[in-house]
Amino acid sequence: AAPGLVADVVVSKLVDHLPLYRQQQRYTRQGFAISRSTLCGWLAEAAQVLTPLWRLHQAHVLAADIVHTDDTPVPVQDPDRKHCRTGRLWAYVSRHGTVFDTTPDRSRAGPLNFLDGFRGYLQCDAYAGYDELFRRSQGTVIEVGCWAHARRKFVEAEKTSPRAAHEAVARIKQLYAIEHEAKESAAAERLSLRQEQSVPLLSSLQVWLDEIALTALPKSPLGEAVTYARNQWTALNVYVTDGRLAIDNNLAERAVKPFAIGRKNWLFCKSKNGADSSA
Repeated sequence: AAPGLVADVVVSKLVDHLPLYRQQQRYTRQGFAISRSTLCGWLAEAAQVLTPLWRLHQAHVLAADIVHTDDTPVPVQDPDRKHCRTGRLWAYVSRHGTVFDTTPDRSRAGPLNFLDGFRGYLQCDAYAGYDELFRRSQGTVIEVGCWAHARRKFVEAEKTSPRAAHEAVARIKQLYAIEHEAKESAAAERLSLRQEQSVPLLSSLQVWLDEIALTALPKSPLGEAVTYARNQWTALNVYVTDGRLAIDNNLAERAVKPFAIGRKNWLFCKSKNGADSSA
C-alpha cells in the first residue's frame, strides 16, 4: 500500500468515522477488493511506525505549563468476557497540540503515568483519579476547575428546583460574559479584568451557595450541584489568578468529541492494541 492509501484509511476511520467494513465496500465499488483484515493490518502497522513520533509529540504537548485533559469511554472486545469491557481514551491538550492515550479502565494509573514529570496547571473535571496526581506533585501541578461542568449540574437541576437553578445559571452567565469581553485581550489585560469584575461575582456566588446549601436536599439535583461547586470551589477560582487560563475545560471536551462520534459508527475496538492504534 502506498502512503496515500494508508493515510486515506486512517483519516476515513478516525476523522470521517467510516468503519473498516464500509471502507471495504467503498473500495470494492471502485474496483479494488481489499479485505477488512488487510485494512486493519495497515492501521496497526501505521500506528507502529508512528509511535516514535507520538512519543515525541507527547513530550512536546506536556512541555507546556498549561494542559487540559478529558476522557471518554471506548468499548473494547475481551475474549474472556461475553460483553465488551469499557476502556478509556484520554485527550491531553496544550498550546503545542493534542495527544491521545488509551487505558483499559478509568483508574488513576492512566493520567498518573501519562503526566509523570508534568509541572504546571492541569485543567480537568472533578474525577477523583486526578487527586493523587495533585497530592504527589506537592504543589507543582495545580488543579484548574471547569465552570462548564459546574453550570451543567445546575442546568440538570432546573426541572426540580427551577428558581434556584436559574439563579445559579444566571450568575455563572455573568462570569462567561466577562470572558467574552476579554476574549481578544492579552493575558495581562484579561487578568486585570477578572480581578476587577470576576472576583467580586465569585465572592457573591460563594455566599449564595453557602446559603442554598442550608436548605437544599443533599441527594437532590440542586443539592448535588451545590455540593459539586462548593467541593470544587478552590479549583474553580484558579482561572482568575492567571490571564492565560480558561474558565472551562471545553478545549479538552472538544478534543475527545471525534471519538464519541466515531464509536457510534465503528461501535468498538477489537482489542487493547486496536484502541492504542487509534490513539
